[in-house]
Amino acid sequence: MGSSLARAPISYEPRGEWFDGEIRRFVRLDNADPPALGGILFVGSSIFREWREARDFDADFAPLPVLNRAFGGSQTDDLLDDAVLEAVVFPHRPRVIVYYCGSNDLNWGVPPERIRDNFACFHRAVRARLGSARDPVRILFVSINRAPQKRPVWRQLDAANALVAAHCAATPNLAFVDVNPRLFESGDASGEDFRARLFRDDGLHFRPEAYDEFLPDVREAVEKAWNEARGEEADGATGGGGGGGGGAG
Repeated sequence: MGSSLARAPISYEPRGEWFDGEIRRFVRLDNADPPALGGILFVGSSIFREWREARDFDADFAPLPVLNRAFGGSQTDDLLDDAVLEAVVFPHRPRVIVYYCGSNDLNWGVPPERIRDNFACFHRAVRARLGSARDPVRILFVSINRAPQKRPVWRQLDAANALVAAHCAATPNLAFVDVNPRLFESGDASGEDFRARLFRDDGLHFRPEAYDEFLPDVREAVEKAWNEARGEEADGATGGGGGGGGGAG
């Protein structure tokens, strides 16, 4: 898939949802200057949104074809909203999706099992609309951050990450990217020695330079998934044998 594919204008009808303004902004941007189709789409909440706003996000992943459409405050239920999927995910026909969500769910008492189940539902929705059995979309789940502000819910946070990691390990074309060791001085994410200098005063969001710490892990996983997707595309185009292996995770 690529930018030569036919593209219809994206639409979004506001329904009084808290995220209407942000989704409408994405739609305006993407209709005015359509991104290339078939690339790598980042979705989720403010950890990814601020990566786009505080840094040169494209440069962090160059020359990979990335597009960041995360919106702050989002929960896993929001990423299942049909209108959000139709406006933010499906029109771009991504080959790889990078997903960060679940942190806000924990603040509202959403159980870890539901975070895992909603991610599984997101995967099913994507699989039903994009790609094929031979040419599947890869989805990477970046671990929910064990930030200082989340200390009261670290137990639930760890449980959610463990459930999602197990689901990814058992499901083709999914991968779990654990960046939490990068946030601790010892490199042991089960400890208490978090690197406070990486976080802003709220103890939750990152200072711009903090993204340098886990960019290598995210980029490595994204490159692996992208190369697998491109490998399968090449095999399909030449009538070759099997694709670039099984799932990304």
